[in-house]
Amino acid sequence: MDANSVYAVVDIETTGTNVAEGNRTIQIGCVLVQNGRIINQFSSDVNPQMAIPPAIKNLTGISDAQVKKAPLFDDIAGTLYSLLTGTVFVAHNVNFDFPFLNAEFERVGYPALKIEAIDTVTLSQILLPSLSSFRLHDITQTLNINHVHPHSADDDALVTAELLIVLFKKLQTLPIVTLQRMVEIGAELPQNTAAVFEWALTGAKKQHSALPDDLMVTNSMALRRVRQLRPDHQTAASYPKTKKSKLKHYPKQFEWRADQAKMMNLIYRHYQPDQPENVPLIVEAPTGTGKTLGYMFPLAYLSQSTGRQAVIATDTVLLQNQLADQTVPLLQRMLPFEISVAVVKGNQHYIDVSRFVEALGTDSRSKQSQLIKLRLLVWLTETETGDLDELHFRNDPPFLDVVRHRGLNQLDETDAFYEVDFLRRLYQRLPDAMFVIVNHAFLVQRAQSLGRQLRQPFLVIDEAQHLADYAMRSQRQRFDFQEITNLTRHMNRRLDADNEHGLVKILTGEPYHSQLAMLATWTTEFDRQLTALSGYLINAYQEQLNGAKQQPFVEIALDNTVWQTFVASRSGLFEQLQILMDKLHAGLATLSEAFEKETDRWLVSERQSMTQLQTDFHKIEGSWSTLMTMQQQESSEQLMHWLTVSADRQHLILTASLISVKGFLTNRVYAAFKAPIFTGATLFSSNRSQYLYDELDLDRNKTKIRRMKSDFNFEQQAQLYVSTETPEISDTPAYETYLAKALKQLMKASNRPTLVLFNSLSTVASVYERLTAEGPRINRVILAQGISGGKEKMIKRFMDEDNAVLLGAATFWEGIDLPQDKLQLLVITRLPFDAPEQLEVKARYNQLKAAGKSPFYNLALPKATLRLRQGVGRLIRTSDDYGVVVVLDSRLATHQYGQTMLKTLPTSLPVKKAGLTEIVKGTQNFFKIHRSSAQD
Repeated sequence: MDANSVYAVVDIETTGTNVAEGNRTIQIGCVLVQNGRIINQFSSDVNPQMAIPPAIKNLTGISDAQVKKAPLFDDIAGTLYSLLTGTVFVAHNVNFDFPFLNAEFERVGYPALKIEAIDTVTLSQILLPSLSSFRLHDITQTLNINHVHPHSADDDALVTAELLIVLFKKLQTLPIVTLQRMVEIGAELPQNTAAVFEWALTGAKKQHSALPDDLMVTNSMALRRVRQLRPDHQTAASYPKTKKSKLKHYPKQFEWRADQAKMMNLIYRHYQPDQPENVPLIVEAPTGTGKTLGYMFPLAYLSQSTGRQAVIATDTVLLQNQLADQTVPLLQRMLPFEISVAVVKGNQHYIDVSRFVEALGTDSRSKQSQLIKLRLLVWLTETETGDLDELHFRNDPPFLDVVRHRGLNQLDETDAFYEVDFLRRLYQRLPDAMFVIVNHAFLVQRAQSLGRQLRQPFLVIDEAQHLADYAMRSQRQRFDFQEITNLTRHMNRRLDADNEHGLVKILTGEPYHSQLAMLATWTTEFDRQLTALSGYLINAYQEQLNGAKQQPFVEIALDNTVWQTFVASRSGLFEQLQILMDKLHAGLATLSEAFEKETDRWLVSERQSMTQLQTDFHKIEGSWSTLMTMQQQESSEQLMHWLTVSADRQHLILTASLISVKGFLTNRVYAAFKAPIFTGATLFSSNRSQYLYDELDLDRNKTKIRRMKSDFNFEQQAQLYVSTETPEISDTPAYETYLAKALKQLMKASNRPTLVLFNSLSTVASVYERLTAEGPRINRVILAQGISGGKEKMIKRFMDEDNAVLLGAATFWEGIDLPQDKLQLLVITRLPFDAPEQLEVKARYNQLKAAGKSPFYNLALPKATLRLRQGVGRLIRTSDDYGVVVVLDSRLATHQYGQTMLKTLPTSLPVKKAGLTEIVKGTQNFFKIHRSSAQD
């Protein structure tokens, strides 16, 4: 196999997955490629002599009539066998196409093909590592390869051939050092795919091509050079205040939005010298306003004129990436000067090149780990950030934990990769960035250091309604007794003199034996005393545990006074444990120092054993530090503690958390910046409510607010129906039966993309089961959170289908964008109140009661109102959208607070309170009026 070989790129469509079970080929396409170009093509329908299953017909569009007069496989087998002989077989999922085709050959009397075969799925994963999907259609879209008929064998084979040409071109650009390391991994890839890298390396050595200017080699690792952030010789520019002056900067076809322009001017004026200083600004900008450009455009001019940087904090890592990848390029087109942006995330998001190189030297039998190593080697020639999110891994494969960065404080200046460390270079470059984009969690944890480094920059907090939750979560402390006990016992096994694979057998002689013996003694004693502390804690709260409802895990709140009394009574035990921890720390440091002095003595496996001992101890030490912080904390009305205990009393977790951000955000976050701007599409539960100000730790009388109006014509674009006949929410079986009945009727009457929002995953599962149970068939794809895969996968599938139904809870209430005809029916099954039995909810309610305030009107109602507004906001995302919202919770129609909630929705949104029959009929009529060409 080499570049001159003939590659036969094959795709087959079949009635099923196994020839032995009677499945047959119904269509085949084959494209021959040599030296980077297509040299021949073959395609044919095939008569399977059996009915094509309905699912295959729907997928491929191939009908029984189409293949009825097609040749049998026997008839084309000779031509096909001759065509493939002597080639390298290629397919997108070669472990299906190649064995299936060989089984077909054997079925009609030919021997199985004994030719090399390679897989373009695997090659794409390795050579195009930053793609978010490796489905053929998704890859071709990204590469602008025209894929007219997906799941048609001839078209799939043709685009796979074009993909192969792209992959081989990419392969031939890789540096020799990268190819060398790829070959050294010895990865087990499908069929003969790994051989591709061997011939590429041979070819690269023959050519001796110069290393491209944008790459560098450090210690036999090829890395991309990092570009300078701040452009030189920037020309001063005046801010365009008027519509005419703004339009001069806007790209052609860019939509003029009046409220967006107002928001730009509002923010620009807010920071002018004649305005009051240190006044926070809240801007509620409904969907369609274009709020991101609404604040970034004026801040770019403010930053350029003042030299002050701007920090933008948004809700999630995903939104950080969207800002950088989508908004920033558009903003740059609108500005007469260059901007520079740095995206900063937590340490664990970045690769530690030194740790990766160490991992490359370790043999791995895991095929997944081998594949990831290959992907990372190629990616390191492309990435300037080292941000692992660029690779779009799902479910965080275990190997990533081996190479994740542990923070700047873990770097060694003598390390070969210190100078090119991604995280170190990122922080060095921050002062040169006009915009620094972070997420809420990062902001809360690093606000003070960030503010110091950037000298009190501007601050925008986007999706501001989430900031308090992140603040409380970031301050949450957790100590899992069982987890630490397991780690200490794991350490003990490594220190055990009788363990044939333990450190005593590796570190022979003195001073190692005496040091290991002392560590074993101290670890055993730490384990014993920690177990005793766990037992004392359970005994102290035995009465509450006995009175709790029997469940696999029980949570009980700890009264602050009782907790402080317990801590005081066991202060001696805490001191003994701290002494042991100090001994372990010093002893392991001494052992590590002696070990490193003989660094050339140790095998890779022996170094790994030592590293694992150190890693286990660092985890124990970090968790112990957390417990000591909890022990030393003074009692506070803003702080609560609780225990989580398993039914057998063997698993105990102690947790401490803020229950209010009062004083925290002002002192720990905002003080490091200029007076912040807070923005979001849905921030206020009402004009009079104090809720938002409390959540953001702001003084209402010292805060400026502006609520922008929506440009959407809700009267023409939408209709809201509220059911007046839902059963009592507390009657779970009747309520869930009603939901399933209502959804079936709505789905049958209105064949439209439908999102159904729930308050709990258990209700999602129950309703999904009812919808998919045997009975009258609903010919719709139904996706359910917790059943149909992760959120990202479900949304992609939902958007790919014409009229799917998606059942979701929690995060589906906000943060998903389904514009135009991707969502037309939104069903809200229940008003989104928090479950009052949750410990943290109870604690906040008790805090409000103690202050003489109503928990319902000061917390429960405004929070649920905001969530309802966010849920309804999923439907209309552009001026072209239209659809229906159905609320299947009669409390919105019958309770006084329901009227309060309705008043917060867009004033022009038509509202109709009715029974289910009328709702179904009204929904049907709405869609008759608003027919879409995409619907039948």
